[in-house]
Amino acid sequence: MKNWIRKAREKVSKKTFYHLHLISDSTGETLITTTRAAAAQYTNWRPVEHITSMVRSTEKLETALEAVDKNPGMVLYTMVDKELENLLKTRCRALSVPSLNVLAPITNIFDTFLGDKISGRMGAQHALDEDYFGRLDAIRFAMAHDDGNLPDDVEEADIILIGISRTSKTPTSIHLAQRGMKAFNIPLVPGIELPQQVIAAQKPLVVALVASAERILQVRENRLLAFDRDISNDAYVDRASIQEELVWTRRLCKENGWPMIDVSKRSVEETAAAILALRKQAN
Repeated sequence: MKNWIRKAREKVSKKTFYHLHLISDSTGETLITTTRAAAAQYTNWRPVEHITSMVRSTEKLETALEAVDKNPGMVLYTMVDKELENLLKTRCRALSVPSLNVLAPITNIFDTFLGDKISGRMGAQHALDEDYFGRLDAIRFAMAHDDGNLPDDVEEADIILIGISRTSKTPTSIHLAQRGMKAFNIPLVPGIELPQQVIAAQKPLVVALVASAERILQVRENRLLAFDRDISNDAYVDRASIQEELVWTRRLCKENGWPMIDVSKRSVEETAAAILALRKQAN
């Protein structure tokens, strides 16, 4: 085993964390998402992320490499400028840290299959095209219609999310918006009827988000404690009350033929993917 690998492992094993440097010549979204998906598989280790985006000059790259020198760790990057990439790889070798262009294995397969070469255009996936502006519009819509705001606009939505408190409606709406879906989310509050506009909605797909009573109780208690709220004798964190809220949700869905998704053990991304699959089936 190489000396630097053994030393790095010995150092990290004492702390359970490691430094992870993410360097991108664009927004870094692709790099961050891909890397976090991989890092999540190593549950005994905690990454300390150092993110540097829009690296399109040697000066900006030097700034990122100074951070690597100060806190050695893995360097993962997305970069199409070969001169900058070669400089990065050379410096990483000099610093004895591993580096990888995470898109290289993918683009190599494209090269082979298509018999072509990459365009070398930075941030090509973020081109200002119709889809890009569509996503921006969807994000604005989700933010304006969060938590039941502007219910008269429900027919403009692609998806309506309903659910009792702490079922991840808002983050799921935002994630759907990033996929170009106009998402409206509305809370189910005991004692308050669901707006008639939602019941009568024709265009959007209505989906209820639910979770186990134990999961909702845990999240609600943590939220109240974070604000130093007294949680004794509070129906918001009463298990029986939560069960009643869930029964009400299921009854609404049965009466209206709406699908439900249990988010207890799903990430926001997994929930959004399940919703998009339901929408595809409905169309």
